[in-house]
Amino acid sequence: MLVKYRDSFQKIVMGLLSFIPGLKDIDRINQELDWYAASDDRNLYLQKNEAGDFIGLVGVEKQDQYLMVHHLAFIPQQQTQANEQEIFDSLAKNFPDLQMMGTLETTPALARWEKGKPDQHGE
Repeated sequence: MLVKYRDSFQKIVMGLLSFIPGLKDIDRINQELDWYAASDDRNLYLQKNEAGDFIGLVGVEKQDQYLMVHHLAFIPQQQTQANEQEIFDSLAKNFPDLQMMGTLETTPALARWEKGKPDQHGE
């Protein structure tokens, strides 16, 4: 389940962002949080597991007909393809009119999700 970021989740989000290469520095993480806060078209969502624990996050930006996936991070023991699939499935459900695109960092995970989706031509 995806939960939209709010200020009370800041420390959790900072911790999750720190698992992304290039975002180890606290100042760099704060810059990313400020970047998301600067526009209503940018959002961070946290992923909760069945136990109610936050296990991952995804950062997105709405752009015309696209939903750009900028960040994808998980706590190390939850970095699984199943959790990636769940995040992308939730995004597709929440933004049905937008096509997802990835950055250099997020495209491999997005491609795995695309490959694993059922063929929609037969529906």
